[in-house]
Amino acid sequence: MYPLPTFDVQAHRGGRGHWTEESATAFKNALQLGVTTLELDIVLTKDLVPAVWHDPIILEEKCSSRIGETVHDLTFTQLSQIECSKQLPDFPNAEVIPNNHIISLPEVFEIAAGHDVWFNIETKIEAEKPEICATPEQFVTAIFAAIDAAGVRNKVMIQSFDWRTFPLVHDIDPNIALVALWDETTWHETTTWGPYNADIISAAKDHNIAVLSPDYNLVDADLIHRAHDAGLRVVPWTVNDLADMQRLISLGVDGLITDYPKQLKQLLEG
Repeated sequence: MYPLPTFDVQAHRGGRGHWTEESATAFKNALQLGVTTLELDIVLTKDLVPAVWHDPIILEEKCSSRIGETVHDLTFTQLSQIECSKQLPDFPNAEVIPNNHIISLPEVFEIAAGHDVWFNIETKIEAEKPEICATPEQFVTAIFAAIDAAGVRNKVMIQSFDWRTFPLVHDIDPNIALVALWDETTWHETTTWGPYNADIISAAKDHNIAVLSPDYNLVDADLIHRAHDAGLRVVPWTVNDLADMQRLISLGVDGLITDYPKQLKQLLEG
């Protein structure tokens, strides 16, 4: 497996507590801040361009046109013309980046060129609504095309709630770290996880997972101990409160995904 950061400071969506989420400016600023990993989401457009955006549907709370339309029904040219520069109610102090437009994964790689940084890339697959998104195979093909064009295989992690992604990734490159996302709603009998009776360690080992990435509320000392004994890293999401950051660091997590990388960096640097 390609080496991963010692303690991983991940800027969630580029650090949406500080700047407009997944904007070019957010990624540039996170790099200047010195984060170890840019965490980002991928949705595929109609022409199968990997767009860096969280939502499969264009939301009024974030964008100014094409509200309610499905990203996968738009070409990247159409998608990139949409302005998404609104103040999010949950992040009232974030700097709003004017005239912000959705960018592509190759653009993120271009922004980060020359920086020693990792990329934690999530496939935003809507497994329960397959009609509004691309297939796992299409996601993996498009993402790898961008990765290889930028020459950054050794700096990439692939994360997903949809574990169909993982064998597809390792069929191409078994050295890429796979990151298992989950929360309290993840375990269902009819899914990949069903046979494991909510035993994330067994499920992760069987799927060649390298990093466990749970909702931070699910992390305790026992999970970290069992994960480390199994050779797994633990990097929870999305940790925004300083007290929670300190608690998890004290428990021995291997990194944190946060909307506030400035605060996490300050905490780590004392």
